Amino acid sequence: MHFVSGGAFQGKRKWVNAHYSFTHTSYSWYCAYENMFPLPHDETAAVVVLEGIEHWIREYFFPYTDDEKEAIRSYMCAWKQWEQAGERTVVWIGCDIGQGIVPIDEHERAWRDMVGWTYQQLASICNRVDYVWCGINERIK
Repeated sequence: MHFVSGGAFQGKRKWVNAHYSFTHTSYSWYCAYENMFPLPHDETAAVVVLEGIEHWIREYFFPYTDDEKEAIRSYMCAWKQWEQAGERTVVWIGCDIGQGIVPIDEHERAWRDMVGWTYQQLASICNRVDYVWCGINERIK
């Protein structure tokens, strides 16, 4: 699996498109800003992109308890198993929301913490991690 992070509007989507040469590869692109992420069992593409992790967490995992953490972990592991079952790749794209001023609102802080926790889990289970800034990637794992 591959995790790509970076600030908002910093070129993550464009970089992933170029890196995976989607003009020559079968792929499915799911954006949490538009729809919920699917389950892996019906997917047939060689590359699956799951974009908008931070939004996915905000919309589907409140109140950010240990039960939600387990649900997130199980979902990530299901995609990891799907990837390992064949010559496939899962690409996770998430905005870095952890920099800047810590929110005053308790709900916003809890969401930010959950996103940070999720990104740590992804970084630990993904084979590759890239940070994209100004359209340029830095491979950090």
